[in-house]
Amino acid sequence: MKKLNSFLLILLSALQIFISASCTGRENLNTGNETGHTAGQYTVYIINNNLHTGIVIPVDVESSRTITALKYFKNFRFTDIGWGEEKFYQNPKDNFCMGARAVLLPNTSVIRIEGYSNTADSFIGWSDYTVRLTLSKDQYIKLIRFIENSFKKNTGDTLFITSEKYSGEIIFFKSVYRYCLFNTCNTWVAEALKSSGLDVSPFFIITASQLYREIRNQGTVLKPLKGF
Repeated sequence: MKKLNSFLLILLSALQIFISASCTGRENLNTGNETGHTAGQYTVYIINNNLHTGIVIPVDVESSRTITALKYFKNFRFTDIGWGEEKFYQNPKDNFCMGARAVLLPNTSVIRIEGYSNTADSFIGWSDYTVRLTLSKDQYIKLIRFIENSFKKNTGDTLFITSEKYSGEIIFFKSVYRYCLFNTCNTWVAEALKSSGLDVSPFFIITASQLYREIRNQGTVLKPLKGF
């Protein structure tokens, strides 16, 4: 019975995530300048705002060389990269039925990238939580390769752009993965961090708070999640 109750609580939490706004992202934000890289070390951020969770990486030589989509973000210092259900992620305010569809059925997905141009303090300021991770070059390369491999491409290695907002400040791209109740944006972030070699398990990581508990000891908490 306890296991059943625990499962139902997780199910209800996940339903709230997608029906309310899913991993929808923050629109038209002010954003970040300095990469924070030092010799042999690479800084990335995991941020959450309301129901959006993203990996913030600098637009640097390695990321631009590895992630094809960053060719559209050359004029930005940082990119906030998230993943979500294709229809609801791009139109989170459409209706209840679309939100329920995003939860209950395995669906196609998209990657959302938003470019930032100011200092890291700006996105830390509006986030619900921010965790800074310091990676070795090998870990960083593995992370950005995971992100690159999440994009769907045609035989000519061309990306599929599904929509743009704010004159290209935000762009959505088709992804190779399927989205469902137990494979959310938070699961995707955990998978990405695990692929880099960090001690992070994506198992049953559905909500942003579950992800926070999993990663807070892997880096530096710049802004803690309330209640933790």
